[in-house]
Amino acid sequence: MTMTWATLHSRRTVIKGAIGVAGAATAAPLLVFGQPAAPRIRQDVVEFAKDATKLANFEGALQEMMDRSRTNPGDPRGWLANAKAHADFCATPGGGGDPRQIHFCWWFLSWHRAYISVTERKIREISGDQSFTYPYWNWSSDRRIPQAFARAGSPLAAAIRFTPPRPLDDGEVDFNPDDPVLSRLGVTALAATFFEAKTPGQIRRSFGGIARPNASNSFNVSRLEGTPHGPVHVYVGGDSDEGAGDMSDFETAARDPIFFAHHGNLDRLWEIWRKDPARKNTEPTSDAFKNHKFTFTWLDGTPVQVSVAETLNTQNLGYTYDNLEVLRPGAPAVVIAQAGDNRLAPVARDTIQVPLTPQGAGDERRILEITDVERPDRVMTVGVFVKPANAPADQQGINVGTFAAVKSGGEIAWPSQTLSFDITEAANRFAGQQLTVELIPYRIRAQGAENYPPLRYGQMRIVTEQ
Repeated sequence: MTMTWATLHSRRTVIKGAIGVAGAATAAPLLVFGQPAAPRIRQDVVEFAKDATKLANFEGALQEMMDRSRTNPGDPRGWLANAKAHADFCATPGGGGDPRQIHFCWWFLSWHRAYISVTERKIREISGDQSFTYPYWNWSSDRRIPQAFARAGSPLAAAIRFTPPRPLDDGEVDFNPDDPVLSRLGVTALAATFFEAKTPGQIRRSFGGIARPNASNSFNVSRLEGTPHGPVHVYVGGDSDEGAGDMSDFETAARDPIFFAHHGNLDRLWEIWRKDPARKNTEPTSDAFKNHKFTFTWLDGTPVQVSVAETLNTQNLGYTYDNLEVLRPGAPAVVIAQAGDNRLAPVARDTIQVPLTPQGAGDERRILEITDVERPDRVMTVGVFVKPANAPADQQGINVGTFAAVKSGGEIAWPSQTLSFDITEAANRFAGQQLTVELIPYRIRAQGAENYPPLRYGQMRIVTEQ
């Protein structure tokens, strides 16, 4: 029998032989669907970890799940079985063309929201802590892995990681301090004005991606999925001579407990974006979108289905967020020294002419397009920097965007050969001049040398978009 989300809300789940670490039996009833008691509040992990009992319950449940997986990798109550959902629906080969793939299309946000919610409920049942919600990692405020997920010996840190010994860079968390419009957003992806891409050319500017299937069979990362989603994955997982870390590979990413904290923050950004009714109203209303169902596996092996419609209101899933501001309220502004030694030699360099006429009226923006980009042969994160063509060679330039290459299905995920970046502020500043564009990789290894071959492409050009 397949359970719906409504059924999961109302059933009592008995896990034989399992007692929650808080001492409560795991048969406690779940919140009844459609009878909204006060929703539970998902917290910033920094605040969450201040409650020692809550943190201990969380760690205890994860440890039990990981122990079960060591005894039996196929145990549906185990951590590996829970992580397998991401491998099944996200690590398909061939870029975005596989119909099972929920990346590179309009399922990205809804599927991950449902996945976090099901995982959250599993931990609630195993821990016996019926107040539990999965904490999120606010990487806009905290540029390193939070202590709760980094403490040696904790199951929250039980993952393969080659995280570099540096903080996340502005570009990796999608913060653009050089653009007065975009910097106020905190995360540049929040500038996207519409959810669904109607054409392949709109995907990179959309917040939610393109339909699956679509007439042109074209898929690519939406604005949020591209950055900050990808670079944070690569930062945590990193790379090594032995291979990529868990978070750098879609097949293993969900084995790292921080995966759900990272996607929790992306989910929170979706709610921040939706605070604007005009933008929220661009979300699809078609049956093809709203009636689509995602299938997960419950603790007893029973399939659980969650529809997209059920994910469009977080209170239907039983939670809200502690705040809907990009930066943690009351925390000082993040200032990161953009150290040059965090980056390597450019993998591409070109010169382009900026149009003499600066930005026009209304919402007109200047977009740097890099066409016919060949698929990289390894995991990497690359910053795009611009500076006057006559600037000194060692001048860093202005970061106008970042992109990441992650592993998926045994290869590098690369569904589109065109990269695009909003360079409006730089184009206004350097109107009529020639600019040097450099593509510079970030260091993503915990140790050892990093060398990348040239990244081959067709051309770089500036286009104007409304």
